[in-house]
Amino acid sequence: MAQVIYGIHPIQEALKSSHFQFEKIFIGTKKPHPRLQAVIDLAHQKGIPVIFSPQDDLDQMVKGGFHQNILGLIKEIPYSSLEGILTHWRKEGTKALILILDGIQDPQNLGSLIRTALGFGAHGMVIPKDRAVGITPVVVRASAGATAHLPIVRVVNIARALEILKKEGIWVYGAAGEAKDFIYQLDLAVDLAIVIGSEGKGIRPLVKKKCDRLFSIPMTGPISSFNAAVSGGMILYEAMRQRHTFEKGKEK
Repeated sequence: MAQVIYGIHPIQEALKSSHFQFEKIFIGTKKPHPRLQAVIDLAHQKGIPVIFSPQDDLDQMVKGGFHQNILGLIKEIPYSSLEGILTHWRKEGTKALILILDGIQDPQNLGSLIRTALGFGAHGMVIPKDRAVGITPVVVRASAGATAHLPIVRVVNIARALEILKKEGIWVYGAAGEAKDFIYQLDLAVDLAIVIGSEGKGIRPLVKKKCDRLFSIPMTGPISSFNAAVSGGMILYEAMRQRHTFEKGKEK
């Protein structure tokens, strides 16, 4: 069944990616501006049918989403495999950095985390099939096209996936508000998978047991936790900072 994605930048990035297979693209204006025309030209170069359609039709297809006069139909949502992420890591020859999301349900949070993970050099992301949001048109839009470039795996059992990663020599660290160790006290310049739990309940107990270490983010004030996407950004930044410092140290 065909899936809908929309927005200039998400479709442009999807067209650049080999993961997305377009059936057709709909344009909601006969006078596209330069940014939109560039995406249309790219679609033509790839031999993808481009069809003019009234804006009202696009409005109905995206069900209230901000489509920017462009909408694409793709054959399916392109999930990767765990072995695909591991292969990507081995080819790069860098320290592994994999983000594990245990039950994120807000599509805006997932989209933001995908974009952040890609920006900080993560090799891939693992999400559960049940009780969590998958890659939807809203997620693709929220990621600003990053979904087209970051390998994302959807698994039945997160705990089992962690076991596979640990057998590959990858450490598993989990974010937990009750943890005594702060994130900056841990060595993140290792082959690493970082687990972030759901917006409300955090990491599930079984998944938490599979973590090699637990850490928290120091905070003050009356609230007890950060938004999942904000937490993910801070965690991934700290991982990148430590890795950058480590590499600079090796050069001296």
